[in-house]
Amino acid sequence: MKRFASIAATAICGWLLLVGPALAATPAAGPPYPDAVTGQRVYDYAAIFSPDTITEAERIIAGIEARTGAQVAVFTQVKPESDDLDKANADARALMDQWGVGRKGFDDGLVILFDMQDNLRHGQVSLYAGSGYRAAFLTDSERQAIFDDDMKPLLADGDLDDGLMVGLRDIDANATPEHAATLEQGRQINAVVAATGLLLGVLLMLVAVGYWLRHGRDPVAIDDNSVLMPAPPADLTPAMATVLLADGSSDRTVSAGLVDLAARGCIAFVAEPIVVPGDETGVEYLGPGKDTLPAPEGKLRDEIATKSQHHDGYIMPHSMYRLIDDFTSFKDRLETAAVTNGWLTAKPSSVILTWGLIAGLEITGALVAAFFWLILGASGLLVAAVAIALAGTGTMILARLMPSRTRQGAMLWSMLVAYRRTLRLTMAQAASMTDVVKAKALPWVTTPDQAMAWGVAFGLDDDIEGVLSRSMTKPYEEIDPQASAAWHPTWWLTGPTGGHSGHGAASLGASRSSGIFSASAIPDPGSIMAALGSISHPSSPVSSSSSSGSSFSGGGSFGGGGGGGGGGAGGGF
Repeated sequence: MKRFASIAATAICGWLLLVGPALAATPAAGPPYPDAVTGQRVYDYAAIFSPDTITEAERIIAGIEARTGAQVAVFTQVKPESDDLDKANADARALMDQWGVGRKGFDDGLVILFDMQDNLRHGQVSLYAGSGYRAAFLTDSERQAIFDDDMKPLLADGDLDDGLMVGLRDIDANATPEHAATLEQGRQINAVVAATGLLLGVLLMLVAVGYWLRHGRDPVAIDDNSVLMPAPPADLTPAMATVLLADGSSDRTVSAGLVDLAARGCIAFVAEPIVVPGDETGVEYLGPGKDTLPAPEGKLRDEIATKSQHHDGYIMPHSMYRLIDDFTSFKDRLETAAVTNGWLTAKPSSVILTWGLIAGLEITGALVAAFFWLILGASGLLVAAVAIALAGTGTMILARLMPSRTRQGAMLWSMLVAYRRTLRLTMAQAASMTDVVKAKALPWVTTPDQAMAWGVAFGLDDDIEGVLSRSMTKPYEEIDPQASAAWHPTWWLTGPTGGHSGHGAASLGASRSSGIFSASAIPDPGSIMAALGSISHPSSPVSSSSSSGSSFSGGGSFGGGGGGGGGGAGGGF
């Protein structure tokens, strides 16, 4: 008995010595998978193929790689939970991605993966191809036909060796140099398109940046109080100041021009009861004014006079849209005058329009490239589309920076910035607009009306509102004991009016009817400053009624491809 036990123990130990390493070498079902072995293409971890089948499969796969460069991997594992094709395809793609089956950049890899049941007779097979392989060699439907027509009948009968070999022979017959050449040519064209698109995008951006550096960059001038002049040039009106400060005209240009006309006694603003938000203020023409106006302002005054003749001298809020073209012409004339005076190198609106059109063409080109990318699926077109679109976006941003001041214009810009800073500091300390004038912050400003116009031009809306609020909330004797009343803009009227009684200072006790627009007969500073913007940008009428890596050579590792854009085929048996 002892002799029999000793013989049995010896036999068991011998069996363990033989099969133990094999059992220990069998990894758990992936993903993740064990590392690939250099030069090996068949990994039978489920032990379902004979040694001769593995040797022949390695030989066929090596021939495919030698002829075409495409890479094929066969992998088996025991994984009962992978019981449908989608799971097997996911496993196969994970293997392709982890190992990089297929050449990098060509994505011409094919994974033949067996997810076997515990009985090692049934399971799922995935023929998962990289995007390049499925495009140049075998499509999803063609691989599915190989499995259904050739492999599955043999696998279902339990002939796993022949099931694998018949599939490999079909794949081998299809792997021709012509298919490989088609793939390489397509991928090379795609790479050239991508590189060209990137280069074009960079060049377009460099052209825009280069033009800005040479022509659009403003000369440097010192922003310092020492650059102050006794007064700006005669043609440098509040409206013109907005053009020089911003390198172009805007709605503020119109606001400053209108307030300047009001300060000169040419027009008055009339705040009507609110009917439609944004359309509450009209303009009343008073006369030619007391000063000789520069050409742009004079033309705007005459245009307002002409339009107001059809409305008894008063353009009502709902008719302000009739001045839209006049406001546009006013801005254009100011830009032209700035160029004529040698302050700007070119009309900002024309420069911005030109570069805006260039940006639009670039973005259109990007959209065309994206359209063909959707049709052809060539990633190089997407790279080109993105590069050109970024260049177009950059050009569009730079378009706003292209207008440029001359050296003289840069000096005036510095002066205006200094004036703006000085006027802001003065307003912060003033109890009324009369105090602002008395401080002589801007020596040429001699009336509160002028101070108001330049404050609007400088964008000091909040500062103006603060001064007006302070002057209207204190008894005027505390503000200016020598004055009979604190100043407020009498060219700003509340409610309908048939005429205007004068221009200049007015008493805080002046009586006008309060209404929807204002809670008090005294003009509300916040409402005034907010409404000025709507005056300069009236809306057009609405004519409708309101209502509610490198390639692989035999014996090396996989080439770095992956499963992105690939597709699976196969099924259960």
